[in-house]
Amino acid sequence: MRHPPPDWAFLLASSDAPAPPPVPMRMRLRAAVHTARALRILQKHGWGPAHRYLQQLRPVPGSERHAALPPLTAIRLARQEILWSQLVRRILAPDGLCLPRSFSLAVYLSALGLPCEVTVARELCANDLEYRFHSWTELHGEVLNDSPVVKQGFRVLQRVSAAAIAAREGGRSSLTAP
Repeated sequence: MRHPPPDWAFLLASSDAPAPPPVPMRMRLRAAVHTARALRILQKHGWGPAHRYLQQLRPVPGSERHAALPPLTAIRLARQEILWSQLVRRILAPDGLCLPRSFSLAVYLSALGLPCEVTVARELCANDLEYRFHSWTELHGEVLNDSPVVKQGFRVLQRVSAAAIAAREGGRSSLTAP
């Protein structure tokens, strides 16, 4: 008798949310291409052109279904998709610290139509002079790729998201300071 495969959703922090719709492989590939382009821009030209790429990003065709998800379901989908964005990052920027990691995740999820943003912040009390700044990705105010308490030790300098998604959400602009 065959047993059903285990449902590993209980490992996700927002697993009490309804299961999100599956992401077709074609959408994942298109989002991965956007992520690769964005990481190349970050590596070759720096943060300015890279964050403009994210601001001008348009979601891939078919992303409307993901854009309409309730926040908890969207967060669960985002956590399920972290692996795909990080595979691209590991290939193109294997030694990348928090900014490439957060930026690649934000580009990937934005390409899927989710209203996420890259947060760039400065440490309130700098212990290590080498790492005074930090970056993470947020979706509906939830930190996706770091500890949720990271917001307490940093002052936000900049939040960057895709303008097309931010306008659709009716939320804050694509480049804001607190």
